[in-house]
Amino acid sequence: MIDTVVFDIGNVLAEWHWRENFTEMFGESLVEPLADATVRSPEWYEMDRGVLNEEEMAALLTKNAPQYAEQIERIVRENHTFVTTFPYADDWLRGLHEAGYKVYILSNFGDFSFNRAKPGFTFLRYADGALISYEVHLVKPERAIYAALCERFGIVPENAVFLDDRPENTEAARAFGMHAITVESKEQADEALRALGVCADQ
Repeated sequence: MIDTVVFDIGNVLAEWHWRENFTEMFGESLVEPLADATVRSPEWYEMDRGVLNEEEMAALLTKNAPQYAEQIERIVRENHTFVTTFPYADDWLRGLHEAGYKVYILSNFGDFSFNRAKPGFTFLRYADGALISYEVHLVKPERAIYAALCERFGIVPENAVFLDDRPENTEAARAFGMHAITVESKEQADEALRALGVCADQ
């Protein structure tokens, strides 16, 4: 029986709208090259891993496109503005919490990015706890981050369902023993939760 619901943040509880920000900040012509150098690069995960400070992260990404050093530095400095909480996020978590479920957050986020964005994450007040990747220097879909979550909060994997927008992350959660839903929309996720017997007061 599922008694715990675990949420990712980006594109589940908050919109990750980097493309719109890049277009506004730098113009359409730079969106693709800057995305390849930053948010679509393997190095971006190092920010989420929390082992580099802001300056080190900018320097690492700049190696991908040295001609855009100024723009990349700005992306690193302002990337917390690329995420906006969905209007339904608070009620979603509150409803599950009031229905008796334990509610947790498991998200990939860098230290400086998360703490700058955190004031806008009003849904956190309805969570029983959160594990953010930088805290443990692990990132999804690494198996160890799911183990760290369950160990920290005493979660029994088979009694938990994990919601994330990236299939590789939900697949890793299933491999660890959790139920998992790849989120395409809130409506689709709610339907999938109901199919698992999870119902909230909303």
